[in-house]
Amino acid sequence: MKCFDTHIHSEGRSIEDLTAMSNEGIKAAITCAFYPIKPMYQETLIDLFRKLIDFESYRGKKAGMEIYAAVGIHPRCIPPSYNKVLDAMESIDSVAFGEIGLEEVTKEEVEVFEGQLKLAKKIDKPCIIHTPRKNKLDVTMKILEILEKIGFPESLAIVDHVSVETVEIVVKRGYIAGLTVQPEKLKSDEVVLIVENYGFENFVLNSDTGFSESDMFAVVKTADILAKKFNKKDVEKIAWSNGMKFFGINL
Repeated sequence: MKCFDTHIHSEGRSIEDLTAMSNEGIKAAITCAFYPIKPMYQETLIDLFRKLIDFESYRGKKAGMEIYAAVGIHPRCIPPSYNKVLDAMESIDSVAFGEIGLEEVTKEEVEVFEGQLKLAKKIDKPCIIHTPRKNKLDVTMKILEILEKIGFPESLAIVDHVSVETVEIVVKRGYIAGLTVQPEKLKSDEVVLIVENYGFENFVLNSDTGFSESDMFAVVKTADILAKKFNKKDVEKIAWSNGMKFFGINL
């Protein structure tokens, strides 16, 4: 089945890895901005955005997949100041802002998150919103509180890395939920339980594969498991078309 991995960090994978992903059926992916150490300068992130948009899309084509860039300030990657980064995010032709969100819910994280959401709302830009491994329920609730305070459109938000515990509060409020199949996140059998309870309309699949140990074929493996249990057209929604619609991509 043709699959769309809606959240990867392609920089953390070799061209051989990306080719293997494509050969397994992953024909499109969103590569999200993340810098593995805290940047000292705003310009570090701006150059990262340029790399994702120009070089990662080029590597994707060589590997046989379409890679689209999401740009943004990850809560673990906030530089000492960030006004120039927001200016770059507004002018750069990215498919989305991401990944943005909260990690420890510091005052700085909340300020940066709100600034990016307000910009996204202004220019009608989809957002991929990070939720952390620790304190996921509490942090997710804070994220939803901020989205509602700003009046951020539900149609522009993927609340990513949902858990079995948080999925209901996300989808019941009208947001797309990102199902991340990766160690310490969701297992494929948990995805099965989630779609049994909530259907296929409000979900996208991703692997978050990149710099850390993870299964770069997780989306394909999960789609295959789902296809054995559910209608193939429903599985195609979660594996491909929901993401295409959300990001406004036509392949």
